[in-house]
Amino acid sequence: MQPPLISDYDDGGFTIAGEFYQGSILITGIEGEGFQISPWCVEREGVAVDIRDDGELTADHFTSLYEGFTPQNTPQLILIGVGPELLHPYNILKADLGKMATALEIQSTSAACRTWNLLLSEGRRVVFAGIAI
Repeated sequence: MQPPLISDYDDGGFTIAGEFYQGSILITGIEGEGFQISPWCVEREGVAVDIRDDGELTADHFTSLYEGFTPQNTPQLILIGVGPELLHPYNILKADLGKMATALEIQSTSAACRTWNLLLSEGRRVVFAGIAI
């Protein structure tokens, strides 16, 4: 499988390797072993709801992601796209996620998509979490 490069990121979703994914997404995996693209959701009252607002983000939104890491598949970086623009420094989120011992970069969704593509082309192990715009 080719690395899942993001070619477009509007209309409420992402176009990845020619396929459109509606809503916010997570991309995990390692080149050579495969990638998984899944909705990035939170559970509210027993229902999975797409993450749409960066103001909702807490370390709890990443717990299941971190629990899936092993020494062999731990990413070098978690790249988070928080929507159309970076509105504040996300200090609390960075501090809470920093305790989980993986590097973290928070950018606008458009910048995060470009960074994701660049890092994949370099063969880096990166996780992408992007809020759709």
